[in-house]
Amino acid sequence: MALISFFSAKGAPGVTSTAMLVAALWPRQTLLVDADGNGGDLLMRLPSESGLALTQHPGLLTLLPLARHGLSSGVVLDHSQVALGGQQVLVGLETSEQAEASAALWPTLARAFREVPGTDVVVDAGQLAARSGQLSLVQRSDLVVGVVRAEPASVMHMRERLTVLTQTFAALGADAPRIGLVALSGVQRQDEASSAIATVRADFPEVLDLGQVALDPRPERMFHGDPVSRPERTMLVRSGRSLVERLVAALGPAVVLDAGTDRPGDADPTADDPPPAPDAATGQEEPADGIPGGGPADPAADADTGESDEAHGERRLRRERSRKKRWSLR
Repeated sequence: MALISFFSAKGAPGVTSTAMLVAALWPRQTLLVDADGNGGDLLMRLPSESGLALTQHPGLLTLLPLARHGLSSGVVLDHSQVALGGQQVLVGLETSEQAEASAALWPTLARAFREVPGTDVVVDAGQLAARSGQLSLVQRSDLVVGVVRAEPASVMHMRERLTVLTQTFAALGADAPRIGLVALSGVQRQDEASSAIATVRADFPEVLDLGQVALDPRPERMFHGDPVSRPERTMLVRSGRSLVERLVAALGPAVVLDAGTDRPGDADPTADDPPPAPDAATGQEEPADGIPGGGPADPAADADTGESDEAHGERRLRRERSRKKRWSLR
């Protein structure tokens, strides 16, 4: 199975939201791992499937002690929780001190993450430095993705960080992961995002250009547990689909798209909810206007079924309620 890690060079340019977006749109079952060495925040962002807050137990805090004696990949999912919308999450540690104390165990976790049955693992590694404990996890990934803002300071820090990372990865030889870059920018600043990636790649031509994610504050609220109506129509999600498509292409045979198979946890409790919008990552045709499908059902179709107005209204209400609750988007 695939292991993909996202990191930043400094600060918080949107690594967590990008990792959440990719995990939500990925074509197979995913486990989202909060491995931020400065203390994760998924715990504070998302409610559980029941609507209550996520907790540290289970999570990395309960999984790490098992890693001291070797770790079977089969137990990883036992320490995850299900967030509202169906996404499996392995919540992180609270403090940087906990992360430092666990530094020797990250390689064991990496091996287990790569072999989680039927599940690809998306890691939010947070701010990554040469001495970060989670570096030993990141360097065992199939793909390592740097998240950069379309700002001079962010570009400068990423160039400095890549200098260290490429030297570190070079020592791994053929086992070194590929490195890619994705730029975060406002919808109106796409040229600046392209320029930011081009500036970094001028010094590191081997780094993959994974394109851009369009920042959009309204749909991004869903990554903080707030309801958002029809997020699949936003530029954030549409650009996220393009990113996923490029990631899948970069991984190559490590990912076999199986769009016809539902992921565990993706089943919607409302059977009448419209199917996810088709996109390039699944090999299906997208509408000519570029806007994903999932619009209201044809009223004539409902009339043909002989369904009462009351039942039809209740069905629409259930669809809307479900659509606003989930952030797994697929």
